[in-house]
Amino acid sequence: MSTSWGRTEEQQRYFDEANAADEERRKSGKRQHIERDAAIDQLRAELRQEVANLRGEMEAQKQLLLDATGEALGQLSNKTCDLAERQINDLQRELTTTIARHYGELAGRIDALLATSPDARPRSKDFKFSNERDDGIVDMPSPLVRKTTFN
Repeated sequence: MSTSWGRTEEQQRYFDEANAADEERRKSGKRQHIERDAAIDQLRAELRQEVANLRGEMEAQKQLLLDATGEALGQLSNKTCDLAERQINDLQRELTTTIARHYGELAGRIDALLATSPDARPRSKDFKFSNERDDGIVDMPSPLVRKTTFN
């Protein structure tokens, strides 16, 4: 049996060249496919690396923003507390002076009323409670001693 299948030499050469070209195209296609797959794999690896880098940057920016926000809130709360303390102190000072003034006015009115009263007794400046001694020591019951009485 002949490999030419009844073809002339020229026809056979044409078929051989066509088969060789087909084989070359297949090999070239495989090479291109392998190269394309390698390029795709490389691009995927680069893309993954870029995504990982971006995630790292985003995490760093998030931490920076959280730190800046926390610091700003801390400063704001400190200023708010300072302002509140200042206003409380101002109110206490104003209240103390107002109460002292009102107490003085009331004491003056009471003294004026007592002075105009026919049976007025002068108010003693050395007022003492019944449990105070003359030497300034106050005799207070001891909270540690518990006295019980029986009927």
